Amino acid sequence: MAHVIAPNAQIGADLSRCRPLIVDPYLSNRTLLRETLAEMGCSQVLDCSRLRDAVLAIENDHPNILFVDWSKQTNALEFLRMLRHHTNPHRFLPVVVMTAFASLDHIAQIRDAGATEIMVRPWSRQMVASRMRSIALQPRLYIQGGGFFGPDRRRRRLEYMGQDRRRHENWQEADRRHAETGRWDGPERRQGRSGFMPLERRDAPRT
Repeated sequence: MAHVIAPNAQIGADLSRCRPLIVDPYLSNRTLLRETLAEMGCSQVLDCSRLRDAVLAIENDHPNILFVDWSKQTNALEFLRMLRHHTNPHRFLPVVVMTAFASLDHIAQIRDAGATEIMVRPWSRQMVASRMRSIALQPRLYIQGGGFFGPDRRRRRLEYMGQDRRRHENWQEADRRHAETGRWDGPERRQGRSGFMPLERRDAPRT
């Protein structure tokens, strides 16, 4: 049986309350994202190059949102599983995974590891803003059950018809969310794509 858990706190519309931590092995990537977040109003943006440094920063600097790279240099999936473990006091931290791994299988792995949002590289300022609005203004409930703990993944199901259903027609674009609300607003972008397998038919654990 799955249990629904509300997150401890919400950031809200005032992004000066947001304290992001960027984890990326490349200084140029960290600098670009740090400047982008600062322009959006984040009062303090932290960054580090290694996941072990991120663990210390979470304990000592108390960020309230994480941007974590997933690449050959950084194993974001392992980090997410550690963060979402039931004994971790920081398991409710929202995590945006940044990656160039853009296949549907990779996206499913990220979701099933407990990511809150995903940014596929190359990302744009609009993409960062939409992820920030989604986390700050529309925080998702957390689900625990079936070997999974993390943000509710049910909005990704193809039969889901709620307001967060992904519906953008142009699936080639890097960002398909509405600029103001962060929501999807077109026909289902993945149906009909050659080789697409609905996530409900995969072997990934479900709640």
